[in-house]
Amino acid sequence: MEYRDLAGLIDYHLSSPLMTEEQVHEGCMRAQAYAVRGVVVRPCDLDLAKEWLGNGVRLGSRTSAAPGDATTAVKQFEVRDMLRRGAVDVEAKLNLSKMMSRQFQYIEIELMQLLKTCVEGNAKLTVSVDMSVLDEERLVILCKMAKRSEVAMLSASEYRAEQVEVLLRKCAPYVQLKLMVDGKSLDEVLALKELGVVQFGVRHPAALLDGWKLRLEELKAKEEPSPAVIS
Repeated sequence: MEYRDLAGLIDYHLSSPLMTEEQVHEGCMRAQAYAVRGVVVRPCDLDLAKEWLGNGVRLGSRTSAAPGDATTAVKQFEVRDMLRRGAVDVEAKLNLSKMMSRQFQYIEIELMQLLKTCVEGNAKLTVSVDMSVLDEERLVILCKMAKRSEVAMLSASEYRAEQVEVLLRKCAPYVQLKLMVDGKSLDEVLALKELGVVQFGVRHPAALLDGWKLRLEELKAKEEPSPAVIS
């Protein structure tokens, strides 16, 4: 195992509304030091983050309305603006009000339109949703819509363990899964990785990745041969 086996799956979220620009800068520097996959910043920070980040860290952002209740036209404008400012990863919030209202055709058309905008800008689209509010029927329908609209990834901000199993079973291999894992232990994250989760979002990467470094050092020490004993 190598450090990149986990660090290369981590997206560092620097999107709290209370973060200062100085804190975002510190986060970008930290992201490079930890060699994470990418950062997700607020749309207003994209120009600055593009200057601060090196080529090894992907730059991402997300649509602004937390429950995803902006109109499709507003979301498309936001996505185009993100792409113009250098984002290569886009996280769009699923419209929960339409999902709970069973307006599935509305959601599927929106997903296809947002994906088309991202494809035209050579960016990757991730659809973010609070899975914990969805029952199993809606969860399965979401998987079907994601596959039909050819969305490559779903991101769960809140979720239950049994929902992860449903998502992996119903979406794979066409739609991949990203989970927010703040508060989870290294062993829990590694177990999710083994199940098939391919990306992880964190707001505090130090505990997880410092623990991973220590784990690799311990494994390396065990594998090194003991010095020969001379009699």
